Amino acid sequence: MPRTLNDQPCEVTFFDRISNSKITLHYRMPTTEERIAYANEQIIRKGGKIKNNAGEARIKFGMKILTGFKDGDFEKGENQPLSADTKSPNYDAAWKTIIKQYASDVVALLCVHVFEASVVTQTPDADDDDGEEGKEESLAPDPS
Repeated sequence: MPRTLNDQPCEVTFFDRISNSKITLHYRMPTTEERIAYANEQIIRKGGKIKNNAGEARIKFGMKILTGFKDGDFEKGENQPLSADTKSPNYDAAWKTIIKQYASDVVALLCVHVFEASVVTQTPDADDDDGEEGKEESLAPDPS
């Protein structure tokens, strides 16, 4: 399947070990300028010191591209669903603030997925005799 090159909304689903469920995030593709800015903000030099700023950059740029999530994937409390959809009865205008405060790990993973690990190489599996099947190997730095 080819990569679609337009401004259509995108989505990705992650398995969340905290809730033991899947979370689907909606996002937009970053611009080339945002990709460059993200790369430049990961490491900051002040005077003679270098600071790893990857965590802050991941939250900042993940929040920029996050446009919503599947209804039912987050709740504010027991039986208090949270929605980013303005048409939903569970919509909360502060959804982005809530996600940033309580699910920054999810936002950071979105950023890693879109900015750092969107392209992977195929390498042969050690168990595969014919070498045709491959496993994904990320070119991105370890997010931990």
